[in-house]
Amino acid sequence: MSRNLEDLADTSKADVEKEKGNIPKKALFSIEPQQATQSSQIKRKLKLRNRSASESSVAQTFKDESSSETQQTLAMASVEPSPHADNYANETETTASIPTLRTRPSLTMLHSDSMVHIDMGPQAKNDDNRDDSFGSADQNRTEKKVKPHVKLGWIEGVLIRSSLSVFGVIFYLRLTWIQAQAGIALASVIVIVSSLVGLLTGISLSAICTNGRVQSGGVYYIISRTLGAEFGGSIGIIFSLGNVTAAAITVLGFAETIVSLMQGFAVEIVDGATMDIRIIGWITATVLLVIVFTGVSFEAKAQLILMVILLASVTNYYVGTFLEPSIEARAKGIVGYDAETMKNNFLPDWRGEDFFSVLAIYFPAVAGFMTGANISGDLKNPETAIPKGTLLSIVITSSIYLSVMWMTGASSLRDASGSIEDLQAGTLTECAKNFTCMYGTHNNYQTLELEGAWGPLVTAGIFAASLSSALGAMVSGPKLFQAIAKDRLFPKLDFFEVGYGQNHEPRRAIIFTFILTMALVGIGDINAIAPMISNFFMATYALINYACFDASFSQAPGFRPSFKFYNKWISLLGAAICFALMFLINWWAALITTAFAITLYVYLLRRKPDVNWGSSLEANSYLSSLRRLLKLQFTREHVKTYRPQILLLTGSPIRRPELVDFASNITKNSCLLVCGHVILGTASEQMLEMVERYTKHMIVWLKARRIYAFYSPVVAPTVTEGVQYLLQMSGISGLKPNILFLGYKGNWIEATEKEIQEYFQIIHYGFDHGKGLAILRLPKGFDISSMLYESNFSDSLTDGLSAPEQYAQRYAVSRDDRVSPLRTTASMDSVFTDSVGLYAYENPRFKNSRLDLNSEKTSIDIPSLGTVGTEQNGLDSVFNDRKHRNSNMKIIMNDSEIESSIDAASIRDLNFEMVTSSTHAALKGRKKKSIMSKVIKHDRRRKSAGTQQLNVFKKKIKKAVIDVWWLYDDGGLTLLLPYLLTIDRSYLEGAKLRIFTSATDPEKADEQKTQLADLFAMFRIDVKDVFVIPDILRNPQDATMAEFNQLMDKFKTSENNSLQQEIGGDFTVYTDDVELASMKLRTNEQLRIREEMLQHSKDANLVVVTLPVPRKKAVSATLYLAWLEMLTKDMPPVLLVRGNQKSVLTYQN
Repeated sequence: MSRNLEDLADTSKADVEKEKGNIPKKALFSIEPQQATQSSQIKRKLKLRNRSASESSVAQTFKDESSSETQQTLAMASVEPSPHADNYANETETTASIPTLRTRPSLTMLHSDSMVHIDMGPQAKNDDNRDDSFGSADQNRTEKKVKPHVKLGWIEGVLIRSSLSVFGVIFYLRLTWIQAQAGIALASVIVIVSSLVGLLTGISLSAICTNGRVQSGGVYYIISRTLGAEFGGSIGIIFSLGNVTAAAITVLGFAETIVSLMQGFAVEIVDGATMDIRIIGWITATVLLVIVFTGVSFEAKAQLILMVILLASVTNYYVGTFLEPSIEARAKGIVGYDAETMKNNFLPDWRGEDFFSVLAIYFPAVAGFMTGANISGDLKNPETAIPKGTLLSIVITSSIYLSVMWMTGASSLRDASGSIEDLQAGTLTECAKNFTCMYGTHNNYQTLELEGAWGPLVTAGIFAASLSSALGAMVSGPKLFQAIAKDRLFPKLDFFEVGYGQNHEPRRAIIFTFILTMALVGIGDINAIAPMISNFFMATYALINYACFDASFSQAPGFRPSFKFYNKWISLLGAAICFALMFLINWWAALITTAFAITLYVYLLRRKPDVNWGSSLEANSYLSSLRRLLKLQFTREHVKTYRPQILLLTGSPIRRPELVDFASNITKNSCLLVCGHVILGTASEQMLEMVERYTKHMIVWLKARRIYAFYSPVVAPTVTEGVQYLLQMSGISGLKPNILFLGYKGNWIEATEKEIQEYFQIIHYGFDHGKGLAILRLPKGFDISSMLYESNFSDSLTDGLSAPEQYAQRYAVSRDDRVSPLRTTASMDSVFTDSVGLYAYENPRFKNSRLDLNSEKTSIDIPSLGTVGTEQNGLDSVFNDRKHRNSNMKIIMNDSEIESSIDAASIRDLNFEMVTSSTHAALKGRKKKSIMSKVIKHDRRRKSAGTQQLNVFKKKIKKAVIDVWWLYDDGGLTLLLPYLLTIDRSYLEGAKLRIFTSATDPEKADEQKTQLADLFAMFRIDVKDVFVIPDILRNPQDATMAEFNQLMDKFKTSENNSLQQEIGGDFTVYTDDVELASMKLRTNEQLRIREEMLQHSKDANLVVVTLPVPRKKAVSATLYLAWLEMLTKDMPPVLLVRGNQKSVLTYQN
């Protein structure tokens, strides 16, 4: 008790310090409003305890512990709660809908060296504004009491409800007919098989239900949360229809009984047959609708009354079988217990039926055992209620069914004329020969009534069974439908998710299912409807069993059911039995049911609902991937199984979509592609948090662009260190990159010495790690961020902005992609850009939106921050605004220690990308005068050209030509990559390959050409033409040489120049006359290749060239980049490729 009091004192102390303003504002972390409730509860408890004798000690604690260090410790301790159930609720389904639940503090809050303040949410603040007098009369008078949600126990909620559903019209009106058709032996088999299916399904259901808290939705909730939205949504619709069909069958059974009674009194409404059954069925369904509309509590009480009537009816039957039958009863086939009668009834007597058709009619009786589980949201403790109530109901009802079947078979004849004269003459069964018998189990569905001690009580039991089963189905069906609508799996169904009253009754869904029930009642024939419902329920039970098997087979640590009496292989057997029985009962109905389920499954699979339920399919996917990766690491490499696995240095992929698209054309979805992004900075908590959020955006962006790739960001102090991290750590097992792919540095001529050194160092790193290397150059470059500025970004963006938005514009990226001179400090910029980025990420208008960079009609709509005061208080106004606070906007304030550890440019770029990537697909239905709409729509012509540039590698080119300059034997990678670009799912699909190479002996050029053509044929690569350049080693033209010398003049330096330094001991940045002279032959070779490329490949759609290898300590960075510049300048897209000198092609089988 004292420990809790100290904790409460600590909490209050931190709050007092905050109110006094002793906590620095920059050291505050904003906590989400959900924690406000916990804080207010602690305050109220403290007020109560202050009235006790401990009040003085608490006050003394406040006075004594006044040092700043103690204050900081108290504030930190106040946000770390003890374990509580609220912290372990499903985040996506519980805390989102119940904002008052507790939330544990984040790791950042606990790990930070700054004091932590709990930002009071609206509800908690309202609590603080109440009168300080605890439990005052005014407060008690004004406080509105909310009635709790009515919950049912396992007996009234599951056992009674499930048992009543099983004791339906099949029990009273078809059980004796089933015994007459199949005989006692096979009828028992039918009951046992059906009960076995129910028992196996009940065991599987119990295992799943005891693996965590079950919410509303019943069977749909269980299957969807176990197997995923696709299975759950499809089978949920089918099971809802099954419940509607079950309601129609029971209503028809009730109407059929009423019509039979009316016939005994010669009363009819229309025809005394089918039409009368329809009319009475419709009236009955309407009365049941009124009962269901009153709510589940009233319906549960009605079920209790019906249960009493049903028990009395069954007891009445048992008693009646032991009484001596009257003469009239004997004439109608009720002869009492007799061994001869049992012998005659033991074997089947099929009359237009067979085993499986009779099973199809009987099985709906057993299907009712799921009724209790379907109202899981109305149970007090569904985890224990569903297993106990369901399994016990199956055992009880199956025992009663079997006993009644044997007792009827031993005491009733199959055929009887009903004539006392025939009974006395011994010709009671002669009518069976000409099929004129009116009584007997074959002909009269009212046998149980005739055999009971008091017939009217059996009739009352029929009414009770029919009405109870119909009520159960009419309650569970809408509940399932409401649960499906709440999950928003199907469009336009959200209309049915609305609940009414304290129990959230699905009245709209009730009306919808009522209409369907009325339509099925219009059929007027139980036997015509029964096979439909059998397949619906069989499909559902098959998936429940499979769900249990799949969850157990996945070996997920999260599957820990408290119900231990299950086995995954038994569940699999149950699924197989259900699936087999579907087709054995009625193959055409099974095909229709299966086709309907597959259609819904495929629809949901393509729709990709945005849900995260931790299904067993996801767990199995992990397990399967893990096992394959473990197996893959023991697989030795072979040239026949070689696949290009690319580490693509994209920076931010969203800024270089063309580079990503091109690499994806090579890998497609059959090879590894990793988009590496080096983020400059220090791996601080704030930086890593933002990187984690941005990673989620990039995954969505890649998926929306249909790029099968992984996004791998690293935080590093320099670019070269980041690339080293990526080269060493990317991939796992056999899934490791073997090609380093990067874009050509088009601005290297104007770049700084450090930038040139870093780029050249990356090329060396690629070779050092034994990777193949590929460099792609496009005529217009890759970075699309400049497109915004070409559309007068600054002028359009600042037009009509509020103060914070103008502040954002002051710190926007400039055209040269460097830090704007308008900035003040890195810390200030980091704070603001972080605010904008996180605001965009957390705002609900952005969460489900996408920016489609491919569409020419894309417009980006950034929500306005609102009109606030000056720049100094602009951010505070935004943070204090209730609208934005309710949007869960989080701000991380940076202090002086963080300023020195984060690179401001990286933070700026990261948050700019977060703002753009948060709006992933074109927003619909937004304001036409949005800020970014002005930017994007400012110049439609420029934008159209820009989007064409973005999609240059997304649109297929007909009759394309790829020129491959395979100049050096690198293992074949220079030939393999262009070949992969010619096959399916590439923008150059079907392109023609032209191969160019240098002559080893000019006099044998034709012979070399023939040999190469034969080699390509053995490689099974279709090549259109082969060209051998005989004079590749002659001197280049003077104009070409002059162009090269003019380029190198900018980077030549004397030997004594201070810039002539070796960096890392591998190369120099600048060149000199000595190096140019030593590398003259290689330089001339590259210049001659350029001349030949200009002559032959100027009009090709893609040019692939073997990349020269820079020898360490021999080739400077600027000389090497000059070679690449001359090879690729004024050319179509050029891909420079160099293998790692290991074969990637073979002609061996």
